[in-house]
Amino acid sequence: MTPQGHPRTIYKRAIERGNVMLAETTARELRLSLEEALQLVFLYAAHEPAKVERAAVRWLARYVDEHAPGLLQVLIAAAALAELRSDHGDAAGRILLGLL
Repeated sequence: MTPQGHPRTIYKRAIERGNVMLAETTARELRLSLEEALQLVFLYAAHEPAKVERAAVRWLARYVDEHAPGLLQVLIAAAALAELRSDHGDAAGRILLGLL
């Protein structure tokens, strides 16, 4: 544990505060849950657009691997990930969280 607290707590605070660098650094110390990894994708969508696509594809692969969803759920997840940077990003985020 660091003087600032447990890495998971630090990660959650970094996500809440929009601190990409701290979230990335702390994420490397953790085995993020699928939901925590999705929060990082959301953070990229909001603050680091150049990193969104790669993170989204990695998240989608992990979602498929861990949840074994049907094709329809995979298509919905992929479409929602693609919409994160659009005007419908909040709705897309809710859809993704609902898939978990």
